[in-house]
Amino acid sequence: MTRGRLGPRVIADLKAGLWPVDCQSCGRPLGRWPAAALEVVAEEDGFAVASLHHPRCRRPGWQDGQPGASVERPLLSWRAGCTLLPPSGLPTFLVNPSYERALLRRADDTGWRVATLEPFVALGLALDFPSRRPPVVPALSAALDGDRISVDVRRDGGVLHAWHDVPIEADVADAVRASGDVLVAVTTLLDVSEPFPLDALLALLGARRVALGPARLTSVRRSGTDRALRADDFSADVRRRSFALAYGLLSLSRPPQDAVVAAALALCEGDEAPVRELRGHAKLTALFLVSHLYALGSRDAARAVRRGGGVHVIAPDAVRAKECADFFAALLEGAKTMTVARLGAEPLSAEGGAAYLADIVIGTGEEFAACCAAYREAGPEFALHAGRGRLALLVEGSGTDPGPEALTRRYPRLALV
Repeated sequence: MTRGRLGPRVIADLKAGLWPVDCQSCGRPLGRWPAAALEVVAEEDGFAVASLHHPRCRRPGWQDGQPGASVERPLLSWRAGCTLLPPSGLPTFLVNPSYERALLRRADDTGWRVATLEPFVALGLALDFPSRRPPVVPALSAALDGDRISVDVRRDGGVLHAWHDVPIEADVADAVRASGDVLVAVTTLLDVSEPFPLDALLALLGARRVALGPARLTSVRRSGTDRALRADDFSADVRRRSFALAYGLLSLSRPPQDAVVAAALALCEGDEAPVRELRGHAKLTALFLVSHLYALGSRDAARAVRRGGGVHVIAPDAVRAKECADFFAALLEGAKTMTVARLGAEPLSAEGGAAYLADIVIGTGEEFAACCAAYREAGPEFALHAGRGRLALLVEGSGTDPGPEALTRRYPRLALV
């Protein structure tokens, strides 16, 4: 009966898109022998659900008239992995969301077709590979946690899918952080838990058998060790030239002492202790040397603001923030290659938005937290702002030791100074 109602084309599609992982009756592994039993439950709204079971748990067959079966999926298996798609190295989260179940839809009065991807298309994902960067899909969100990534799919405030703690290589994670989003690719035609040739995925993309949509990166969490400044963040030549230029700016007012330069160099290698011991003008000088170095990547070759760049100096209070801002601004007043700004204006205002895009931004923890929250929820217009911040220098003081985790965890580099 099932073969007769579905026809050979749909049966072939189900064989290609269903994978015998767990029985949808008892939840235990299906194994390789005997063959899984295929049950199809048809609803009155033109949809049906095909699922795999142990033959001892459920006899293969066709059933009519069980509304609501399509949303019952407590035993459903999913697998996901991450890769960089050629030719541009697009960070991609590839997921098979439905190993043992497939959604069917009546194509006409007599025929059926596999429609497992249709609910994802209805949420805003597309079947065509984008020729240019598409806007993020509001239903999708992603979170990085060290070497793991999680993606949620939401509808009407509820979570439809939660694909969590998927391993991600460092180069893919770096690409996700740099772009601020990850392309979610949904297909049931690959067993993502096993190695497969990249050509197989590219063929499915060309055949419109993958639903695609970018998920905005809403959370980044790193360990303190991962975020410590490292000597290999910059070549020795770049570090030397940056310090020489900053030294020249400082020499116009007061030449830095050797101990201050040594403390700044130590911080660039992950040792925070020497800078913490400094006070007053000496500490501001060391912070300026390090900020000047890490702000070099704030803009591209055309001087356009780069997503993911910039240094954020987070002061414990408004007095310390003003002191630091006045010191930095005086040094960079005549410089044309680097900008510094003090937070203070409303984040979504023209003034506040411009300040946040400076190469070096100075403010209190509360001010940075307000900006972070505003830009995270502001939409595409402020997508560049939401991804800013390569290094956070968290100045010691009340309320900043060890710092508000929700704010500081998103920075690739973090130092408590």
